[in-house]
Amino acid sequence: MSRLFILPAEKGEGGNSACKIISLPHPSTGVPTRYLVTRSPLAVHELTIIDHPAPHSTLISHDDDQSLSDCLDDDGGGPVAATAATAAAAHESLQTGRDMAGGSIISSSQVCVATPMAAFFFLVRVLVQHESQYRPWEDIFDWLQLETPAYRHIAALLEPELAKITDSVEVTESMQCYRLSRDKLFRLLSGRITRIANNLPAIVRQTHVTNKLAPVRFDETTPDEMYELAKRQVAITILSGYLPSSVAAEFMCGFASEKKVLDDFMSQLKEARAQEMMKQMMVAGVVGNRGKNKFEDEDEALKNKKAAKNGMASNGVKKLKKVDTSGTRKLTSFFGKK
Repeated sequence: MSRLFILPAEKGEGGNSACKIISLPHPSTGVPTRYLVTRSPLAVHELTIIDHPAPHSTLISHDDDQSLSDCLDDDGGGPVAATAATAAAAHESLQTGRDMAGGSIISSSQVCVATPMAAFFFLVRVLVQHESQYRPWEDIFDWLQLETPAYRHIAALLEPELAKITDSVEVTESMQCYRLSRDKLFRLLSGRITRIANNLPAIVRQTHVTNKLAPVRFDETTPDEMYELAKRQVAITILSGYLPSSVAAEFMCGFASEKKVLDDFMSQLKEARAQEMMKQMMVAGVVGNRGKNKFEDEDEALKNKKAAKNGMASNGVKKLKKVDTSGTRKLTSFFGKK
């Protein structure tokens, strides 16, 4: 089955001309995960599969003159407004597998997005397991190879990354040994928080920031500081997802104070929403009861009117007849002669 990949922009001649998909242990869980490796330049990319819930095919256009604005045209003249003939041709292309109007049809709706990934993440999990030891690169690479020989494809990428997250000692003139430095690692990660927070995808920002911090009433506003804290927390969570659990917990602990500020504000917001909802329910209940009583009174009046028309006693008269009047003076006795 054909698959559609979205790769980073090519850099220089022959950029991304040679790609390979390899399986490596995930930096956090160790679960075998597929990654895309490009040769020029040498880089490792995380693969994210985006799928449509409803089965459909994908049209790939090779028309160089077609602009993005044309693709989004809804005025009747662009590709969005496909004619019946175009639809029929697309169906025929899907059945025969041939190109259509300078493009092609892929029978799958899946899109694989390749995102560049920092290679040092692959080193952390192995270095944590031997955190008390200074070891040469050869030993560290052997530990990696024991997990999977596929690390050989990115060996040239991994060795230069060691200096970013380790302390080192020079044993001999030709031998350098390394040990994980959590301080260096956390400083490196902390420097990436703001960049990630300011470049969150729109759907992530809407779901995890805007919606959660929406004010209770339209005439209220949420402080900008809270939006910034919320974006930072999302970025911290994203980075922690590439670290072993013990390292991730320590990294997140360093931002506990700002998380508490955000959590306290969220608790107040949650309580305000609950109170507002209760108030709306009470108002709705009062209005509902008023409407119910109005309908009951109208129904009672209608019944009495029908009873009088048919020569029958109304409900009020029937109730009066049931009242015990023994020992009660008649009304005329009050108007007798003195």
